[in-house]
Amino acid sequence: MKGFSRQLRLILASALALGLVACGGSVVTNVSVGGTIAGYSSSALKLSNGYSAVVIPAGATSFVFPTRVSVGLSYNVSVLEQPPGMTCLVTNGAGIAISTDITNVAVTCATNNNLGGTVTGLTSSGLTLANGSSTLNITANGSFVFANKVMDGSTYGVTVLNQPKPQTCSVLNGAGKMTPVDVTSVIVTCN
Repeated sequence: MKGFSRQLRLILASALALGLVACGGSVVTNVSVGGTIAGYSSSALKLSNGYSAVVIPAGATSFVFPTRVSVGLSYNVSVLEQPPGMTCLVTNGAGIAISTDITNVAVTCATNNNLGGTVTGLTSSGLTLANGSSTLNITANGSFVFANKVMDGSTYGVTVLNQPKPQTCSVLNGAGKMTPVDVTSVIVTCN
């Protein structure tokens, strides 16, 4: 079925091109794919569109892939390599190339920050905290920081995944929206 839909797109693109030629118009056979970048201040961001890749220099606000895409073929812009300390997300990144250049792909980047806090009252082992799929085993009272940093503007929600028997631990200030600086205000109290 996938091959059939690709063939159908190529047939439709060819018919469109022939119609343009018959009317005296010019035929566009391939288009550029590009767009804008916001919040990017690092280096080493690498994007792909399925046909070529491009490394984005620090501070760039726009990009265009070096290889043009043939009309009628699909493209899918994705992040191949995230820049150090940042997470970049792509919107409007997929579609089918039509007769005009694609300029509406948007890449938005934000810094990643530490999420942590303090544990008090822990007298036994087995405490495991979670923030989404990121987990952290706690063995003693004191400060903690999750290994996986959280993107600025993203929500976080620290919960107790495993209680340390026979104790029960609760979380205060465990949910919120990540700020441009590290969050260290999560408080875990064990009784």
